Amino acid sequence: MRRQRGVALLTALLVVALVAIIGAGMLSHMNLAAHRSGNLWLSEQAWWYAVGVENWAGQILARDARDNDIDSLDQAWAQPVDYLPIEGGGIQGRLLDLQGRINLNNLAGADADAAMNRLQRLIEVVTEADVIVARRIAQGVRDWIDQDINPTLPDGAEDDYYLGLSPAYRTGNQPMASPSELRAVREVTGPMYDLLEPHIAALPAGTAINVNTATAPVLASLHEGLDLAAAQALVERREEAPWDSVQAFLQEGELAGLDIDAQGLSVASSYFLATGRVTVGRAQLTFHSVLHRSGQDRVRVLRHSRDVR
Repeated sequence: MRRQRGVALLTALLVVALVAIIGAGMLSHMNLAAHRSGNLWLSEQAWWYAVGVENWAGQILARDARDNDIDSLDQAWAQPVDYLPIEGGGIQGRLLDLQGRINLNNLAGADADAAMNRLQRLIEVVTEADVIVARRIAQGVRDWIDQDINPTLPDGAEDDYYLGLSPAYRTGNQPMASPSELRAVREVTGPMYDLLEPHIAALPAGTAINVNTATAPVLASLHEGLDLAAAQALVERREEAPWDSVQAFLQEGELAGLDIDAQGLSVASSYFLATGRVTVGRAQLTFHSVLHRSGQDRVRVLRHSRDVR
C-alpha cells in the first residue's frame, strides 16, 4: 500500500509538471502570436498612413499647377515635413522632382545620343570615373533598355556579355522600371550606384530636365565645358530667383559660348517622388511613391514601394 501511494504521488507530481510545462508553452505561443498580430496591425496602419500621404501630396501638386507656371525649389511642394504627429507616432517626408534628375530611359528615346553623353558626364562628375569607364557604363545602359541585341559601339554590352557571368542573366531590353536596375549594368558597383542615385530616375516616358530643380552634377552634365563649380554657382543664383524660361537659363554667364541645346530642358515638371517614413508604435515604414501630374487636377500614382525607390 505504501509503495502504491508513493507511485500515485509521483504520478500526480508528473502530471502537474506536464500541465505546467504545456501551460507555459501555450502562454509563450499566445504572447508571441499577440505580439505578431500587434506588429502586423501597426504595419498595416503605417501603410495606410503612407497612402494618405500620397493623396495629400497629389493635392499639393494639383494646387501648385493651378497657381504656378514653373516648378522650383522655393515653392510649397518642395518644403520637407520634418515631423507631423499622428496617433501613436509621426510622419516625416518630402516631395522630390524627378525631372531634376537624368532619366535613364531617355537613352532609348529620340535623342538617345545626347542623353547618353549627359549620363556619361554625370558619371564622370559624381563618381570621378575616367572617361573610358563612364562611356562603357553609359553605353551599357543604352544597351540594357534598347530592344535589339546589338552592342553599342565601341563599348556596349548585350546578352553575350551578361550570359558569361556567374550567375548569368539577360539584359532587360525594355525601359527600366526603377533606377535600381542600374546595379545590374556592367561595371556599376554598389558604391558607384549610391553616389549616382540622387541624380538619376527611371521614368516611363521621355522627359526634359527641369533646370530649376536639377542638382549641380546634373547641370554640369549638360555640357563638357561646364564644370561642377560653375554648376554650383548656377544653383546658388537660382535660389534667389528661379528661371521663368529655358532661354533665361541659357543667358547665364557660366553658359556663355557653350552652345547648349535648349531641347531636353524645361522649367516645369510632371514627375515627382513622395518619400518619407511613417512611425506607428513599434512599426516603422519607409515609403517611396512616384507621382505623375498630367494636368491641374490630375495626379496619379504610377508605383509605390516600401523600401525600393
